Amino acid sequence: MGKKKIATATTTKRRKRRGKGSLLSGFDASVEEQSALDQYLRDVSRHELITPDREKELGARAQKGDLEAIQELARANLRFVISVAKKYQNRGVSLTDLIQEGNVGLVTAARKFDPEQGVKFISYAVWWIRQAILASLANHGRAVRVPLNRASDLARIFREKERLKQEKGREPTTDELAVATFLTPELVESLQTLNAAEIRLDAPIGDSEDSQLVERFITEEAAEPELEVESRLLTETVTAALSTLEARDAKVLRLYFGLEGEREHTLEEIGNMLGVTRERIRQLRDRALRRLREGDKGNALESFAA
Repeated sequence: MGKKKIATATTTKRRKRRGKGSLLSGFDASVEEQSALDQYLRDVSRHELITPDREKELGARAQKGDLEAIQELARANLRFVISVAKKYQNRGVSLTDLIQEGNVGLVTAARKFDPEQGVKFISYAVWWIRQAILASLANHGRAVRVPLNRASDLARIFREKERLKQEKGREPTTDELAVATFLTPELVESLQTLNAAEIRLDAPIGDSEDSQLVERFITEEAAEPELEVESRLLTETVTAALSTLEARDAKVLRLYFGLEGEREHTLEEIGNMLGVTRERIRQLRDRALRRLREGDKGNALESFAA
């Protein structure tokens, strides 16, 4: 809650100024890649988040194939792709490539999003972003994989296997699965054996069966709802913003907004802790907030304001 409040506090009367943000801090990258990523984040930060009403309007237009609506909906959420991609770095694919793959998933989500379902766009899009990234990692990172043209067969095997288990109260045999899936017993057995030997499963980015296949193999580590994504983005942004302040000013804000792992403190309490008057703490707080509003991180913080 404190991080949200500090983001809101920095938006009042803030002069417009663009900064490079903080989402890429902590990434392992070469100097060249880091430079490209910094520039990319500066570009992404120029795209403002959209209101819920605007999101619904764009979603309705996107469903009708409106390219401009699809692009605007995707652009407004590019920063979320960076946060998701961060979890999958150091697995053989560069962060830049992971972001690019995640952006493909984001655009796919923008094309398919139905605002009438009552969910926020990013809640829907996060799954597609992960799917695209996981498929990229799987294609790059393993020597043996299920052929793409057999992914839907394997999805059907899983689905029928679960149905038969419920129906019969036991594991179905290979022959029973073959009958239920209209596949040969040999193919059912080989696909199950091949899948059992794999660490990851790469399903193509598509609809229904293929999509269900990827979803089945998403790890708990990757299960990241929209609020968790936004919370981590906000934490990183606030941390980076505070690092631009003088140590005492940052300390005052951390205590005042409850960012030290404790409750929010009053001006008087902070004054007692730091050995100065309440009025002096108020001055330090206001100065620190003003510097955040006018600094390079102000635009990023504004994105999270209530």
